[in-house]
Amino acid sequence: MSDTYIKVRSDSRFYTADHGNLQLVVGDQVLFESDRCQEIAFVIAPVTKQEEQKNIDINGAVSKAVIIRRLNEKDLEHDKELKKEAVGFLTKCRQIVSKHNLPMELLDADLSFDNTKLTFYFSAPGRVDFRSLVSELASTFQKLIRLQQVGARDRARCVGGIGRCGQEFCCKRYLKGELESVSSDMAYDQNLAQMGPNRVTGACGKLMCCLKYELDFYKKAKANMPAVGSRMTVSQGKGIVVSQCILKNTVTLEFENKTYLEVDCTPKS
Repeated sequence: MSDTYIKVRSDSRFYTADHGNLQLVVGDQVLFESDRCQEIAFVIAPVTKQEEQKNIDINGAVSKAVIIRRLNEKDLEHDKELKKEAVGFLTKCRQIVSKHNLPMELLDADLSFDNTKLTFYFSAPGRVDFRSLVSELASTFQKLIRLQQVGARDRARCVGGIGRCGQEFCCKRYLKGELESVSSDMAYDQNLAQMGPNRVTGACGKLMCCLKYELDFYKKAKANMPAVGSRMTVSQGKGIVVSQCILKNTVTLEFENKTYLEVDCTPKS
């Protein structure tokens, strides 16, 4: 048996799935079957021999499933049609939510690949008791119903919009699967932290996803430059590095007489 870890697109659950002789790589979209329905998932990692022997689960609990195939063009077209159908259910669902007077903002909807499970995504300021709502939704749509509460970043992905760069949100336009975490250290490594939180915060109120895009370049470049606080000797004398300009590959030196000098750090060929 050949197993791999997959993450379900609709509810972010993890599965270990048998992929038989399929050659899969991390990031592939696959159609899989569980004991509930057929759904689409992303390949996230292979299962190692040690994990098979020790029966190790990631993130607590992992269910078993079988991968049917990697998504093909026909599957992707079918998925688009299902998406249109699911979004068409939002108006009726909003009416039912309003009837139950629940503090929920419906954002998006998805149908499982076999059209048996309907997932509604919503945001809310806190926990919501939607047991009676689920019962009515199941009766109305005649499907297995799942309500998935999402955070600020996923809300932005569902709603969409234009970022400070003038482009559509990356999370909406092309980022697939779970949105990767972004830390303040990433802004610091790119000399952006001192510009203030408003310059590195996206419309969702969280750090911008694009802080990850050039991070490796900045780390590699900084590793080859004198560190801030280090001493450096040039023809004008000895100075302390007070700042770096990664894009120009220069550092600024401060001398004892409180004068400053920008020094090119490009290696001489």
